[in-house]
Amino acid sequence: MRQPPTRILLAKVGLDGHDRGVKVLARALRDSGMEVIYTGLWQTPATAAKAAVEEDVDVLGASFHSAAHTTLVPVIMSELAKHGRADLPVAIGGIIPSVDVPAMKQAGVAAILETEASMDAIITSLNDLAATTRVARAAAAANGKLESWLAGAKKGERAALGRLLTWVENDASDEQLKKAFNANGPGAIVVGMTGAPGVGKSTLIGRVMRELCARGKRVGVLAVDPASPITGGALLGDRARMTQSAGADGVFLRSSASRGEMGGLAPRTGYMIEAIRSAGVDVLIIETVGAGQNDVTARKFASPLTLLLMPGAGDDLQLEKAGITEVADIFVINKADLPGADRLEAQIIDTLGSKRPVVKTVASHGEGVDRLVDVILAHKKG
Repeated sequence: MRQPPTRILLAKVGLDGHDRGVKVLARALRDSGMEVIYTGLWQTPATAAKAAVEEDVDVLGASFHSAAHTTLVPVIMSELAKHGRADLPVAIGGIIPSVDVPAMKQAGVAAILETEASMDAIITSLNDLAATTRVARAAAAANGKLESWLAGAKKGERAALGRLLTWVENDASDEQLKKAFNANGPGAIVVGMTGAPGVGKSTLIGRVMRELCARGKRVGVLAVDPASPITGGALLGDRARMTQSAGADGVFLRSSASRGEMGGLAPRTGYMIEAIRSAGVDVLIIETVGAGQNDVTARKFASPLTLLLMPGAGDDLQLEKAGITEVADIFVINKADLPGADRLEAQIIDTLGSKRPVVKTVASHGEGVDRLVDVILAHKKG
């Protein structure tokens, strides 16, 4: 099997409100072939550790401002230990004075990315740490830990499910997967969210997550983003748009790169769905890559399949074409505060009929989300 890409999570921990530097780093790491999970600004040690554990990254990268590292690094280490993942290597960057380096090493930091380090040196350092992580992960799976991950995931243990998903995505054979998971397992509602890039899928999912949690539901999210056809790297940024909901105890969020798969999903999405369902979530949301008209693979796994549209993104003829509009169960007009929302709703009903619900939302403000959740929970599988 081909060596999987290095997976690194980048978190801006503390009160630093500037992310230009970390975004430059994220793009460079992506262009080097890494899968980079960016969590956004103002992360707490707890949310950064939770994200790293769910993503089962090879390296947790944390950036700090104004000497916050001296206070926050020990807390990050403590949070990882609470999840049983004190083994996960942490690399830190930002403004780290040389006088603080010994204390950071003593706190357990695996690498310090100093401001004068070249990008090549940073990439090499992170890949070296990732290689060590992969060796340890493979040894753990071979020495009986796989069974404990399977058992722990079924009990809803976050760290066990994170490690299990990495095994599913990278290491398991098809025969092992068929043996490990029962496609007729726990009955979570699996909701597909698809639509063109920029329509607001991640923001809307964040709002839906919050509404479902408020109703006492345990929520899983599997967010798929495109991988580069040139380097194989990917920038997985959905957490940055779901940050207010992703840290909740009742939420498990995993990012996945498409890794060359067509149709809006990734090669092992089906089995990753089964792994998350085995953990006993009530609702599992699948976010596809920004989908084209023929990206209908999510239909195999999700019911309901929800198609997001926005005003002004096409003419009447687009709704007439075959593909995703044929198989969607629910239509959402997001950014419905823009001109043309009522006209788009009328076009959908006139062109496609009135049997499938049409819901208008403004995800940025939370408008219409409660009704959308009502429609999702009321949906009956065909």
